[in-house]
Amino acid sequence: MDIIRPSVVWMGGRCYRILNPTTTTTTTTTSNVNYAQDDDNYLYEKAQYEDEVECAAEQEEFQVEQLNSGKFQSVFPVASSYISYLIGTKGATRKRIENETYTTLRFPGKGQSGDVVISGRDVKTVRQARIKLEMLVGQARRRQPSTHFLSIPCNTPNIQESFLEFKKQVLSVCGGNRGVEESIFQLPNKLHLTLCVMVLADERERQHALDVLARCPQEVLRKHLNGEVMKVELRGVEIMNDDPGEVDVLYARIAPLSWSHSLQNMAEEVVQLFVKAGIVTKEKEGVKMHMTIMNTKFRDASGGEDTDNKQQQPRVTFCARQILEEFQDFEFGKMEVEEIHLSVRHTASRSGYYSASGKIPVLPF
Repeated sequence: MDIIRPSVVWMGGRCYRILNPTTTTTTTTTSNVNYAQDDDNYLYEKAQYEDEVECAAEQEEFQVEQLNSGKFQSVFPVASSYISYLIGTKGATRKRIENETYTTLRFPGKGQSGDVVISGRDVKTVRQARIKLEMLVGQARRRQPSTHFLSIPCNTPNIQESFLEFKKQVLSVCGGNRGVEESIFQLPNKLHLTLCVMVLADERERQHALDVLARCPQEVLRKHLNGEVMKVELRGVEIMNDDPGEVDVLYARIAPLSWSHSLQNMAEEVVQLFVKAGIVTKEKEGVKMHMTIMNTKFRDASGGEDTDNKQQQPRVTFCARQILEEFQDFEFGKMEVEEIHLSVRHTASRSGYYSASGKIPVLPF
């Protein structure tokens, strides 16, 4: 490991160095434990998060307050589904964090919702405990399937018509290629650009995401729209991986116009708000704007949508070589960007598009 340039991870809107642990930690258990004792499937991984990188501009600081007793306290809102992971088997994880940071952790009762309260003798130890809890919650989130995603609907009549023509031609010209079949195509009324995905485990987290979304018009959209309608042109196809013979996802590209540049910048800043709020994990590559048109997760699924119960089954790739050659400049059309949705996976509204927990207009200011 390069000490000067260690690996880092973004979580909860903060950036951490990942250092290999040099000591082992003993686990203490207690009797008469009156809190959840579920199996701890999310204990510390081999790499522990030892210290925090200075990334003040990228984070939203959590609050540590001083009590009348002189101690310090931080209240950590956690979805009830994560509480058992933070406590661990017979309280092992809880005791480990308390012993390592010299703090006291108070959890809501089993089956109850509420906050985790961290108390300690100084700000530093409370922060250390809070960070460790955030790391565990982040690990749990990464192992869960996403529940929501930010999307820009692309199901305008002209885009749908072009997509159906593309589908017809692909099945006619390339239908004999391995793995290419009708079931792996997206539904036309669900065509969209994906900005980011997220796990929202309870109503409080969903409301938090909606609050951040509501901030976007004033904090992001205003400066990018500049009194003009934002447009996008979709032309050509690309794959998510490097081997055109073994493809899971094929998507429509955004044409390199001034509109798309503005859209990319806007999307980056919208997603960054969710990263700073601790809702979305920062990706090194940034936002990859794309409109999925073929996905092997859809294979044989009703409604052209991947489902959680199919995720355990191995995906069967398809050969996209001929598709990339024949349709590299296919015109899907142009459209105006009208809304950004907080969409719910595996759902459909009356229009056929994904149900939305919330949405904001993308209108000129």
